[in-house]
Amino acid sequence: MTNHANYSSDAPISSPDKDRFSRWPFSKRISEVIAKKSDPSSIVIGLYGAWGDGKTTVLNFIEEALKTESNVICIRFNPWRYGTEEQLLEGFFHNIADALDTKLITSGEKVKDIIKKVAPAAAGALGQKGIGDGVAQFMAGPSLNELRSRIETTLEEAKKRVVILADDIDRLEKEEIHATFRLVKLTADFKFTSYILAFDEQVVSSALQDRYGAGVENAGKAFLEKIIQVPLNLPSVDRKILRGFCFEGVDSALTLAEIKLTEQQAQEFARNFTAAFDKRLKTPRKARMYGNILLFSLPILKGETNPVDVMLIEGVRVFFPKVYEVIKKNAEMFTGSVRDSYSSNRDKEKSLTIATIEGSIDSSDPEEIDGILSLLKSMFPKLEAVYGNTHHGRDWEQSWSDAQRICSPSYFQRYFAYAVPEDDISDQTIQNLIEVSSKDDLAETAKVFDQLLTTQNADRLIRKLRSKAKSISRESSMTLAEVLLLHSDRFPNPENLFNFNNPFAQAAMLVSGLIQNISDKGERISLSQLCIRTAPDIEFSVEIFRWLRVKDKDRPEIDGFTEDEISAIGKILAERIKSILESDVDITTVYPKICDRLLYQVKKYIGKSEVEEYLASIFKTSEQSVFRFLDTFTPTAWGMESGISRKSDLEREQYNSIVGLIDPESILSAITHEIGQLPSVSIEYPGDDKDRNQLLANQFLWLHDYVLKEQAKTDAENDQQ
Repeated sequence: MTNHANYSSDAPISSPDKDRFSRWPFSKRISEVIAKKSDPSSIVIGLYGAWGDGKTTVLNFIEEALKTESNVICIRFNPWRYGTEEQLLEGFFHNIADALDTKLITSGEKVKDIIKKVAPAAAGALGQKGIGDGVAQFMAGPSLNELRSRIETTLEEAKKRVVILADDIDRLEKEEIHATFRLVKLTADFKFTSYILAFDEQVVSSALQDRYGAGVENAGKAFLEKIIQVPLNLPSVDRKILRGFCFEGVDSALTLAEIKLTEQQAQEFARNFTAAFDKRLKTPRKARMYGNILLFSLPILKGETNPVDVMLIEGVRVFFPKVYEVIKKNAEMFTGSVRDSYSSNRDKEKSLTIATIEGSIDSSDPEEIDGILSLLKSMFPKLEAVYGNTHHGRDWEQSWSDAQRICSPSYFQRYFAYAVPEDDISDQTIQNLIEVSSKDDLAETAKVFDQLLTTQNADRLIRKLRSKAKSISRESSMTLAEVLLLHSDRFPNPENLFNFNNPFAQAAMLVSGLIQNISDKGERISLSQLCIRTAPDIEFSVEIFRWLRVKDKDRPEIDGFTEDEISAIGKILAERIKSILESDVDITTVYPKICDRLLYQVKKYIGKSEVEEYLASIFKTSEQSVFRFLDTFTPTAWGMESGISRKSDLEREQYNSIVGLIDPESILSAITHEIGQLPSVSIEYPGDDKDRNQLLANQFLWLHDYVLKEQAKTDAENDQQ
């Protein structure tokens, strides 16, 4: 849980001992000038600084410094608290009255009573009818002069000077800014009175330009110059000090999240941060905001993302918000840019990507632009193919996924949702499953796995386990392999273009990988045999056997099974399949997707005669089984645009596989049994036919006739020789 007390408050400070940016000496100097001013004339000081630059802190310091000056009365006035010009005027004079009545000990009239007499409109109740007319009359009439005189007399007798500190003027609406400066202009010549107005000069000048500009360039600044007698800019903070303050916030966030960066990670972060954000780190508020964001995001995403990437993408959010939004909305652009380096649309895609990215960088500073582009290419390496010719293949994608990088499509969304998507699996959850499995408790591991597995997340769950398979211990490997067997019927097994790319096949690959983790050869063989024998679904057993690793003389570093060991395991699978065949099950109906593989397994490890006997039996007893058998061997064709599959034609390759299992005459006999007589052989290879069975019969017959003629020709040539 995040401890909210660790968040750094954005509240301005008042105590000089907390001054980090040399604001106190600057503030103390201003207060000394005001306190020592003997001239009774008024003065208006403008304190200029950007949002978050520390203007309020400086006002606090000035007020603190003036506490020791007995001849000065400080009054804080915040115009943003008042909604209308009437309320603004009333609040202004009542603030003065309250302060003077509190701090001046007089035997005469209270200042508030004076205001009530000479300015009834300003002192009236809020919402009084006609108050607007009263204020206008007061501001333009003799009442203001009388009020000025009474206040000045009171201050002169008491030998006091009033300092009015006005803050947050740049937070006002334009009309409120106009009203505030109108008020200052009309009251700024009160004797023994000083104003210190804190605001962003650009914001206020722009607002005044709209009111007083009338098409004249810089009219807003000119208006300010008439009112502000002493314009002061807040001293700039040394960039090194500001960066150090910012990094303190980063360290606090890492400590709270209990994340310890490696030396390499720390250097990577510092290098990228300074290159991309250093010139934009201009105010303490920005630095504090960045640290507070990390206090939120790092603990939430701990263990689910790469911490350096979290810190950098949050930096983009704070310092380049438009770039952040472009990244957030264009995942494919940043995680898969220009995937095909030979695509005909490559140049168009590159141009669009560059235009989108650079259009979001709100800077004309070449150094800033180079810095953020350098960061983006570091965070999203595939952009190297956009800005150059460096391409990253699938091996890189796996390493990015292993490192939980933002450039991995599997992790990208987490950085913006601050959560694991519903169809994904938390890395912490995966780690917990592995830890449970290491305790050699099959029932508990199966329970945890069962709670995790859904139809929606099966693919992600299996792929995440596969990515960690090599680091899983022997104990965990054996337990997880058995758990996968128990749940094999829950892994989606849709037919697709690449039949190894669905959760069912991926789970079988995972089992094979777990088996490979067993270093003892005897244990490895025993686990393989167990998986083949006990998988609830024979199809899963077949799929596991398909992915068992075999020794390769060209790659001796792979510690796989020998040919003899594979044959021993394969025979166990064949015996299991044989028991299914002997139960008179029509596998063309029950196992249409793997009928050919089942029969091939029996033929290879037991004998062809077993297959021929079985097929001859079902051709006689199961109607249309010969056509289903032929259809099992025909490949599936996929529409490239529609993605819809359809059964293709029976071709020479499939014919060879069929006759490798059963004599072709047996097929012809079975076809004759089904349709009465064999059709005549067509001259051309048979094409589309509305009757699928008829088409398969014609194509098999045509292929068989072609092979016979081909063989006859070969025999004749051999005789001549």
